[in-house]
Amino acid sequence: MTGRESHRRSFLVRRFCSRRAEAVNGASAPVSEAQQPGLLGRIPSIDQFRGYAILTMIFVNFIGRFDATPWMLKHHRIGMSFNDTIAPIFIFVVGMGFRLSLMRRAEKDGLAAARKAAAWRYAKLAILGFIVYAGYFWDALSDIGVAGLLTLFLIDKSPAVRIAAAFGLLGAYQALFSLAGYGEWVMRESVNGGPLGPLSWAFILLMGTVAYDLMREGGTGAILRRCTAWGLALSAAGWLLKMPWPGLKPEWPFTQYGMSAPYPIYATGLCFLTLLVFHLLCDVSRIRLPHLTVLGENPLALYLLHGVLILIGHLILNADAPPHAIALGFILIYAICYTCAVVLHRKKIIFKL
Repeated sequence: MTGRESHRRSFLVRRFCSRRAEAVNGASAPVSEAQQPGLLGRIPSIDQFRGYAILTMIFVNFIGRFDATPWMLKHHRIGMSFNDTIAPIFIFVVGMGFRLSLMRRAEKDGLAAARKAAAWRYAKLAILGFIVYAGYFWDALSDIGVAGLLTLFLIDKSPAVRIAAAFGLLGAYQALFSLAGYGEWVMRESVNGGPLGPLSWAFILLMGTVAYDLMREGGTGAILRRCTAWGLALSAAGWLLKMPWPGLKPEWPFTQYGMSAPYPIYATGLCFLTLLVFHLLCDVSRIRLPHLTVLGENPLALYLLHGVLILIGHLILNADAPPHAIALGFILIYAICYTCAVVLHRKKIIFKL
């Protein structure tokens, strides 16, 4: 190869990489579907957002069981604490990934094959959840698995169809919760909405698919406007639905235990606003928060690992443990989880079902 040819090839490679980076960060002009950032490369803010969900999940699930933990860092049957914002982020990010993976697979193998693969994956998640949560089946893995199956034939549809379906599923759940006696039973006997809870969790998952489209298609200005609009509108709607409407309905509480409509709507609004913060931080300012990207690469492995470690930690530390013991326990559990994440990252191992 001559020196001139080598220089020309180097120039073309640099030019292509520059355009690729612009597309991923929303700085370029509108491009075709195949060139859009969601299909071309990873979006840093989504990776960091997923890592944030893992980090905070480990934190709140460990410290939430102790007497010394403040109210805002505990789960409650009724009320909205910081802890109650984490599971929705997890499901929201699942929705973003679901939209991305299904559309990529459909482009490669066809829509029927993509749906078949997704159905098997979410069925395995649900089955794994039933095994892991023996005795109280309805928790994160089962809810994700069943919600994924419920929404399987919606993920490839237009945003308008997905939004309408999200509100339709949530409305059906709220009707059962309020009018069929289901609400009284689930608040007394179950968690996370019980066996019908995936109808409510599906709202968050489908809105996550909408958020993915915003991140894939929009530049910074569009993402800022739309995430802000969705975030504020849903947050306000959640509070409005919470309040009593004299002559129409009683107060509907924020409750992750019951999953009544105000909670998933308000929590989804917070998801949009939190995603916007990560977009401005990671995609616009090019800042990466330590640990988060690596943590976000293996959510299933870290979810299962942290569950085992927290179970051991709660067996060792009593509920009345002092704050310094709680802090040391969290540091140890997090260190083990992060070390595992780093090892898997370096070996390029990602656990999937």
